[in-house]
Amino acid sequence: MRKLFATAAVLCAAVGVATAQENGGVAQMPLEQGVPERGGAARRAKGESAVRVPTEDDVLSKILPTDSPYFYQRMMARYLEGDMTLTDDHYFYLYYGYAYDAEFDAHRELPGEGVMYEIFERTDTPTREEALAIIEAGRRNMTVDPFSPGNINMMTYAYGLAGDSIAAAASAERFRRVVRAIESSGTGAREREPWHILRFSHANDIVAAHGLTIANRQVRTRDVEYIQVERNPEGVKGYFFDFSRVYWKPYGGPRVSKKHKWMFNGTPM
Repeated sequence: MRKLFATAAVLCAAVGVATAQENGGVAQMPLEQGVPERGGAARRAKGESAVRVPTEDDVLSKILPTDSPYFYQRMMARYLEGDMTLTDDHYFYLYYGYAYDAEFDAHRELPGEGVMYEIFERTDTPTREEALAIIEAGRRNMTVDPFSPGNINMMTYAYGLAGDSIAAAASAERFRRVVRAIESSGTGAREREPWHILRFSHANDIVAAHGLTIANRQVRTRDVEYIQVERNPEGVKGYFFDFSRVYWKPYGGPRVSKKHKWMFNGTPM
C-alpha cells in the first residue's frame, strides 16, 4: 500500500483536481498537495466550533427519520450517483451514519484491492486499459467501503488517465468532502480531540493526504491511537485518531455495545 500511495500520490495526497488535460491521448490530472482545510484549526479561524464530535444520539436522530434531509438511504443513493449538491453536513452524516449500516464491517477486505496492487507493482504509469481496470476495482471496493479516501483517490487518478474529466472532478470532490467530514470531527492535534475514523486504513489515508509518512503508531487509550509522522517541513509531529467504531462490529459479528469496546478471543470485556 505504501508504494501504491506513493505512485498515485504525487497523485493522491491529492485534494484539488482541476480538469483532466489531454497528453498524447491519455488524460493526466493536475493534483494539489495537502488538504485545504485542517479540521478544528480551520473552523476556529472562521470563529466556528472547534470540534464536532459524532454522537450516537445526534447521528441517529438525523439519519433515521424518513422526512429528514439526512435520511440515510436517500443520502447514500445521492452519494453513489455522484450528486455534487451534497453539503458538508450530508457528508458528515453519511460517513458517521455508515457505522450503523448493516453492511458496515471495518474488518472486511476490499475485493478490488488486489487488482490495484498488481497494476501499481507492474507500472508507475498505467495505460488507459489499466486505468479502466482500476476504476472497476474501485467500484467493487466501494461496495464494502464507500468512504475509503485512498480508494476514492485512486479512482480519481484513474478517471483522469482514462480521459473522463467529469468523473475525475466528481471523484475529487468526493475525496475532498470525505476528508473534510473526518477532519470536522476533531482537531487531530490532541488526545481529547481526535479525528474519528471507521477503519484504520482511513487514518493512513488522512496522513497520506497531508503529504506525510507514518513513522510510528501508539495506542494511547481504549479508543485513541496516535500516529507519529516522519520529519517534515511543516513541523507536524503526528495526529490522534479515535478508532472505537472499528470494533463496533468485530469481525463480521453483531455490533458491540459502546460499554463493551474491548474484546478478548471474541468475548466483550
